[in-house]
Amino acid sequence: MSRVVLVDPIGGAAGDMLLAALLDAGAPEGPVREAVEAVLPGRFLIVAEEVDRRGLRARHLRVEEGPEAPPGGLSPRPAAELIETVRRAELPAGVRERALAVLGRLAEAEARVHGVPPDDVHLHELGDDDTLLDVVGVAAALEALGVERVLVGEIPLAPRGTIRTAHGEIPLPGPATLELLRGFAVRWEGEHERVTPTAAAIVAALGEPGAALPPITIEAVGYGAGTADPPDVPNVVRVLLGVAAESHGPPGRPPERSLVVLEANLDDLAPELVADAQQALLEAGALDAWTVPIQMKKGRAAVTLAALCEPELRVALTQVFFEATSTFGVRATAVRRTELDRRTVRVELPGGGTVRVKVGFQGDRVTSVKPEHDEVAALAARTGRPVRVVHEEAVAAALTLRDAGAEERR
Repeated sequence: MSRVVLVDPIGGAAGDMLLAALLDAGAPEGPVREAVEAVLPGRFLIVAEEVDRRGLRARHLRVEEGPEAPPGGLSPRPAAELIETVRRAELPAGVRERALAVLGRLAEAEARVHGVPPDDVHLHELGDDDTLLDVVGVAAALEALGVERVLVGEIPLAPRGTIRTAHGEIPLPGPATLELLRGFAVRWEGEHERVTPTAAAIVAALGEPGAALPPITIEAVGYGAGTADPPDVPNVVRVLLGVAAESHGPPGRPPERSLVVLEANLDDLAPELVADAQQALLEAGALDAWTVPIQMKKGRAAVTLAALCEPELRVALTQVFFEATSTFGVRATAVRRTELDRRTVRVELPGGGTVRVKVGFQGDRVTSVKPEHDEVAALAARTGRPVRVVHEEAVAAALTLRDAGAEERR
């Protein structure tokens, strides 16, 4: 079972709304304040107060200047400076990884929109302390709640209207927001900004489209409110916190579990470094990692580097992609894997010696057998028998298993 958050942007979403909703759903304020203080010491005082939005009770995040807040505030900073601020802060590893993933996605989206390298992105309205507060606060809240997956429902976007930025008036939806929400379901409504770029970056980096929501046992529901109170829709985002039970399907069918495939296309990385990156993904906890030859634009030969992982390792392995390869983006796809009940057993061979064998069971029936090749080869070398013969003896011995009492579970 895994802890899941379902995000329902009823009236939209902003970074502070998401944080307020998580606090309303039971995220402890202590770890959130500590994380924000580690990144922005003395800059802010945070108060989560109850408000009413079109008849719905919700939490609203009121942020006041702290004793160390600079007069007039700080000028907006480049994305690289925000990222370095988080990297240097004394944060729990999970909080740091989530926050860096969000800031990295935000920088990539702005870079694509403006046609500049990510390191040269100047975030203007998004380059201030408020962005760091929202991003680090949400990362800390998710970590404190033990959330492994964030699923996101249909997102409202305004099909018309404008917003004032450092570049002047631009049409809604904002181009960076659209860039970040690729792959997510949206609906068109209203004439004002419904989803901020910060919220879009959080969704893109930490969430996945919730087209097929898993069955969950709801533990808590939280509502986070925006500052505005428009007359047409409650300006709130709702989160459902719960535990998702893995589906076991009809009797006799092997169980399924939710996993994530991460992948990136690489056309400018030396083959040796591709192999190193693949190994780094496995060492970081990937269940599997592989490469596939592809051809990219302009006929360039390239490879897709992919990794299969548990949902809770998605953020950490995404960071491995960024650190070990030259990619500017990592795709994430939620998948379901049907699995045999796998165990590792040690079998005695007629010709002498023992080897470990991975065995797949359906009920008490053995349906798949795979000897550990390194042990097979070592035993063959010690006894002077052919590797093929030792392999076949190990398979035959494992196929006779019916009693699970002596096996050691993987």
